[in-house]
Amino acid sequence: MLPVLTRADLTSPHDHLETLRLCGGYYLSPEGSDALLVGYAGTYEDNDGVKRQLVGKTYYNWAKCEENPDILEHLGSLLADRVRMSDVGGNVDVVLGAPMGGIATAYCLALYLGVRFGFVEKEVTKVKTSDSREETKLVISRHDVFSGDHVLVVEDVCNNFSTTDKMIQLIADRGATMVGVACLTNRSMGVKLPPVPIIGLMEIPTAQWRQDDPEVADLIAAGRIVPKPKNDWARLMEVNAAGRTT
Repeated sequence: MLPVLTRADLTSPHDHLETLRLCGGYYLSPEGSDALLVGYAGTYEDNDGVKRQLVGKTYYNWAKCEENPDILEHLGSLLADRVRMSDVGGNVDVVLGAPMGGIATAYCLALYLGVRFGFVEKEVTKVKTSDSREETKLVISRHDVFSGDHVLVVEDVCNNFSTTDKMIQLIADRGATMVGVACLTNRSMGVKLPPVPIIGLMEIPTAQWRQDDPEVADLIAAGRIVPKPKNDWARLMEVNAAGRTT
């Protein structure tokens, strides 16, 4: 059984990467033959038209901090300060969490900003079969977003902004305006940014590659990849515990 961590356990309350490490949510691949890649949510089509995952060597698993409510609330208070100091300022009526990683953080952020809270859900439009994948669409169904609302979208990690693009349209369909995106880690390399401020508690540009990129192709060929990091997190933490990362 793991102990519940609180902000009193943080030796460096403003070192957010250290906080993530303390909660067991940070992975950094070793170099050389021990390297172990992780799959990201972003995808691309290879030369044969097959959709494949982008891969990388770093993973920010904020779900591990969510398991410790006092620490997540601490992070939410700091992120709220960032929002107030940003171009968004106090121009927020509702904080809307992206599924699923943004929901808990969005609640904490709404609490400290003193505004309404809501989240977007995934609705299944086509059931998975042996010949096809499950298909979903994003919907706002549990909470209200009204015409004229100024909406701040929240994700745990920002990178490709594919979910953000869909949420912009959902919000516009309600007659509301998206005023910004807040996140715990903005790891974007600056590609295809949405036309609103991005407010990250941590700003860490993080490399990602196609699987046929020379930087990672040999590791892919050797099967040195964890496609779903959260589902095989214990394996990744064993790599960290072995002291093979910096």
